[in-house]
Amino acid sequence: MKTNLTSRSSLLALLMAVLIFFHPFVILAQQESVEVQAKMAAERDAKANVNSLLWTGTGCLSVYLGGGVGTVIAASIIESGNWLENTEEGILGGVCVGGLVCGLFLWGAISYRSYPPPERLIGKSPEYIDVYTNVYKTRTRQLRRKYAVRGCGVVVMIGMIVSAIGIIEQ
Repeated sequence: MKTNLTSRSSLLALLMAVLIFFHPFVILAQQESVEVQAKMAAERDAKANVNSLLWTGTGCLSVYLGGGVGTVIAASIIESGNWLENTEEGILGGVCVGGLVCGLFLWGAISYRSYPPPERLIGKSPEYIDVYTNVYKTRTRQLRRKYAVRGCGVVVMIGMIVSAIGIIEQ
């Protein structure tokens, strides 16, 4: 019976070792699964919640706003004649200020922090909520930036085409 008891205790010791060493890996796998689920859900929700038309329009508006402010400033500089005597320098100064206004407007719009909808987080673990919130904020900022830059590009291309048509007609 001694050999049988020895084989049973060695089997029991082996089983205990397996449980002790593999348990952290099971917990780690479950935690990674929660993180992956949270990331996927956050990216899906961010894409669904960011209005591409609104942010493309924001990019267009920022160029128009910057151009309008730059034009007004350039006209006032040229008209006053006190700041700069050269018309080209006045226009350049106006364009620089207009570009600054455009950049500040876009930076403010894109930097706006949006928070995930609370109903998506009800009943979730703290790890899930943390990962979901971070990914959601990052992804919404990326998408807003992408659409706003696209809007800026559209307005710049339209301006280049109109300018080219004006030059050709002269």
